[in-house]
Amino acid sequence: MTLRLEAATLAGVFVLAVGTTLLAGGAAHAQAPAGTGAAAGSDDLPTIRITPSGTDLFRLALPKAVGDGDTGAALDTETRDLDISGIFHLLDPTSFPADLQKEGMGFSSALWSQVGAQGVAKMKVGHTASGAAQVDGALYVIGRGEGPVLSRTYKGSDVHDAVHQFANDIVGYFTGQPGIFGSRIAVALTGKSREILTMDMDGSHTMTVTKMGSDCLLPAFSPGGGEIAFTSYLKGNPDLWVVPSAGGRARRVSKQPGLNTGAAWTPGGGSIALTMSYEGNAEIYRINASEGFVQTKLTINPAIDSSPSYSPDGSQIAFVSNRQGSPQIFVMPSTGGAGNAKRVTFQGKYNQTPRWNPRADKPLIAFTGRDERGVFDIFILDMKTGKIDRVTQNHGSNLDPAWSPDGRLLAYVSSRGGIFVTNPETRHEVQIWRGSAASPSWGPAPARQH
Repeated sequence: MTLRLEAATLAGVFVLAVGTTLLAGGAAHAQAPAGTGAAAGSDDLPTIRITPSGTDLFRLALPKAVGDGDTGAALDTETRDLDISGIFHLLDPTSFPADLQKEGMGFSSALWSQVGAQGVAKMKVGHTASGAAQVDGALYVIGRGEGPVLSRTYKGSDVHDAVHQFANDIVGYFTGQPGIFGSRIAVALTGKSREILTMDMDGSHTMTVTKMGSDCLLPAFSPGGGEIAFTSYLKGNPDLWVVPSAGGRARRVSKQPGLNTGAAWTPGGGSIALTMSYEGNAEIYRINASEGFVQTKLTINPAIDSSPSYSPDGSQIAFVSNRQGSPQIFVMPSTGGAGNAKRVTFQGKYNQTPRWNPRADKPLIAFTGRDERGVFDIFILDMKTGKIDRVTQNHGSNLDPAWSPDGRLLAYVSSRGGIFVTNPETRHEVQIWRGSAASPSWGPAPARQH
């Protein structure tokens, strides 16, 4: 039986085939019927509970930036960042009276409350003596007095970078955990170019980091963000490669005959779990991340096992297997071993691409599931309760979820085109990048600047 990883793409998901197709994404556009959710144990995945846009979100006003820097770019970045966060209802600036627009960095709680604002974020944009971008940011909250609850000067290589830092602190003020603006997302391009591309999490500052000239699949950021593992056909076989995330020369890590694909770095970064088939069947192995030698065989089963994902503490691995008939999500100890895997998805007949939430206090696994109409959407499994919640619905097919490093957001591919990001709690969704791509991987949070 011949093993192969086909580069054919269906709505951004590659086909893993062993003679016949096992794991595939669908480009179906049928919409699932609305409802209140499937009963536990049924064959159908649950329907979505929609939170209307703006409901229970903090009403935040973003007036025009002032100063002699690029104030337009600063406001655009601030608006984009805080919109993507999914926790704010950004007020329409055309509703702001002229007097408020002329207020500068001052603040009148009474006037802003009249336009419905619960808070106001203001910026003064300029440059340092060395020419770097500088942003003076101030956050005001209605009912907390006339002074800012947050006031700080931010410096960056450009205004985009400086505003990211301000947005991170705004999110941190309201949630207790700083935002992750400035982090990067890697994708596998599926159009004319088949390389690995990275972008800022708002879709800006794109960069092609590989120059393989062949199909490059399934990127995976290392825990520190310095490297990206991926599969490439450069040498005629689906080998595993690693490239610096800033671009540069790629090195081949695993070149066993057959599959070397679906990399998942251990939390410490010293090893990589992946699917290989050099012994005949597609199993999950752990290899040394530097030299590629096999450390252990993690699964032993005549079925196909793929798509490993480590829990935050590295003690467990979620993966996909058809060992009980159809592709489902299983969980096993990270030490592997025959008979140690436990099936965790029982709703839906086609579930794949599990991704463990990186926060230890959120025992959640996001995955792609297919509903009864053949549409692929994003779901979240609560490992503590066994409950499955549907994140996307009635907007084409949505696949390949990737958690943000703070565990609050999900990036995914959509048949609508490009990469989308949603906040699963508020259901606020933003298209961050338009293009043809698959398999997003979200890198670590940016280093805090003080």
